[in-house]
This record gives sequence, structure tokens and C-alpha cells, in this order.
Amino acid sequence: MKPRTVRRLCLVDGMNLDHIEGWLESMAARGLHYDHSDAFLFHFRRGEPAAVRYRLEPRGTLDCPEGMEHCRTLGWELTGYMGKGFSLFRTWEPDAPELHTDPVVRGYGLDKLARLVRWFATPMLICALVILALPLWLLLAWDEPVLSLVTGSGDNLFLCILSEWIAIYMSFRSFSSFSSFFALRRRLRAGKEPRRSGWRCSARINAACLAGSFILVALSFAVLAAGRGMRWEGETATVNRPFPDFALEELEGRPRLEAAPSVWSVERRGVDLDNYVRFDWSVLAPEQYEVERNMADGDYETSFRLDWYRLSLPALAEPFARDLFSRHTFYAEIPERYTVAPLDVPDTDAVLITEEGGFGQDVLLCRGTVVFYLRYYGDQDLSAHPELLAELAQFDGR
Repeated sequence: MKPRTVRRLCLVDGMNLDHIEGWLESMAARGLHYDHSDAFLFHFRRGEPAAVRYRLEPRGTLDCPEGMEHCRTLGWELTGYMGKGFSLFRTWEPDAPELHTDPVVRGYGLDKLARLVRWFATPMLICALVILALPLWLLLAWDEPVLSLVTGSGDNLFLCILSEWIAIYMSFRSFSSFSSFFALRRRLRAGKEPRRSGWRCSARINAACLAGSFILVALSFAVLAAGRGMRWEGETATVNRPFPDFALEELEGRPRLEAAPSVWSVERRGVDLDNYVRFDWSVLAPEQYEVERNMADGDYETSFRLDWYRLSLPALAEPFARDLFSRHTFYAEIPERYTVAPLDVPDTDAVLITEEGGFGQDVLLCRGTVVFYLRYYGDQDLSAHPELLAELAQFDGR
């Protein structure tokens, strides 16, 4: 047996009075008669299909004793309230006269409600603008906006995007509803009849927006789950996955170089963090590696730290490299302490960075969508070994 009560989500804008009336009449023609509504759903009782008419009126106009008597005389009954703003009247008589025979009078009867809508819409508009501008402000406030966007806050980024989309969707629904109300008011005051049959187009638009929101939510959580599932890390000597590794043995000309473990990290954490690799993933940078190697041959010790990225979009490479340079150096504050010289590495844009009074050398390299920053500590000159840097840039993750 079918349930006597049926619940439906109203896809028509809440302040689009004529479209809600048309939707309720359409439901009655299918045998679903309005019973009541709550914050999210409309409740209908099953019955025989009928040509029922519904009319929404601002509360306090016709739901007073005199107004109720007038409505009963015309063949209308108060069937309930919608929210705190409207009374819903219904008639089962096809020939019952309208509650308002003059649309202009009805239009002016919405003036008080229009003032309340404006009062409510103004702070809502301000809040919507603040919500929309907040991500842009945060992005501009970051020291390395592209780097922060692509890496660091992958989960937070998607949660921000999701929150932003929900805010945009709710703002769209609200302002669409408000604009529909004022459009109806202008139409009535111009002496034109409401267009109740137009509710289907409005419902289709809102259904498409709602479906798009659900799809975006599902995709966002799928991306978050996929990203977390793809992350991995471990000691360089034990991981069984490929990773970009700078050939220190070949650079130093010391084939007997061996890993020099971090005594502190082994004792405190049980892993050698000086010989460690981490892999991360995001939509804008599907391959992100952090590699650290510390090796020794007798009393000689050498090491490197590598941040290696493969970006999704070539257009991100240049601004991403600038942010990477900014994160690893203080060039913006004290440029006189740094020497930046071009490196001749085939098919790449590369620079060698040295700091006055500092140790080691840094390399920033771009090749297509690959960007990496290498910090090397040792006695060798990286500019004399461009083939090792080119090999590092050509790593394909397989």
C-alpha cells in the first residue's frame, strides 16, 4: 500500500509566489494535495486528482476574522502557513472568483513584505560578498600564493572550494528568490496577471544547480579520499617505489658513499629522517616528492634536500617556481647576499643560487611541468654536472 503522506522537495524559489502556486496546483492535479511544510520539505496527502487552486497571501492580510469570512464567501479556505511570511488559501471550486480581481491592488498589497525582504536581503548581500571575497583575500595575503594553492593545503583547499561553492549556491538561490518576488510585484503593479505555468523552467534550473552541487561535493570528497590514499613515505633504503634521487655517488666521484643515519631521529622516532622520502598528491600537482639524503665516506659527509613537483598545467610552472624560490631563500629581503647565475642544462630553465657566507649550493629548475628545488651540501660544483640535473628533471615516476 502506498503511504498516505508524500514528501517532496520544492525546487521552486521560496519567494516566487506565482510559481509555488502553480507547482502546488500541478501536484493537486496528480492527486497530491498540500498538507503542510517544514524547513526543507512539503508534505502532501494522497487523494483524487483535482483542479485545485492555491493562492499565497502575506500573513496578516486575509487571515484575520474579516478576511477569513470574505474568503469563505468566495469559496476559499485557509489551508496553512508557509514559513512566517505567507498564508496559503485553497479552493476546490473551479468557478470560485479570485481573491483579488485587480492585480494592481494585489501588487500594492505586497509593499510591506517588500520592505522586509529588502531589509533582509541587504545584510545577506554583504555577507555573500564577504564570503566570495574571502578566498581571494587569503590568496593575496599568502607570501607564496601559487605554492600554497598547489601544495601545502590540499585538503583545506578542497574544503574551502566546497564551502565556497555551497555559499555561492545558497546566495544564488536566495537572490534568485528575491528577484522573482520583486519581478512578480512589478508585474502585478503593471496590471499583468501572474505566470503560474512558468514554474517548470525555474524548477529545472534549480534542479540542475542542486545536482551540480551534489556532484561537486561527491567529487571533492572523492579527490580528498584519493589524495590521502595515494600519499606515502619511508626511508630511502627501504621504500619499494620509484622517486627522484640525485646521484651523489656519481657527483662526488665516491662510489663507496653510504647512508649516514640521523642518530637523533632513529632513537626518538625509530626512522632515519636524514634519508627519507615523502610523496604527496593534489589535483594541481599530481606528483610531489620531498627527498633527503645524507651520505658519508669516512670523514667526508655530503647531503641534499630535494623538493620535486610535476604540475598539472604548464602555465603554473613559472609562478610556482618564483614562489618556490621565495620559500627557500630570503632574496626578497636581502638580495645582496645571493648570487643567482643561469645554468646550462639542456631543454630547461635553471639557475644556480649561492648565499654569501652560506654553505652549499641551490638549483631551481623548470622543464615543462616539472619544477624542482635542490639544496646540495658538498665540495662539488653543480654547474660542472648539468647531465645529473637533466636526469633529475627527466624522472617520470615509473
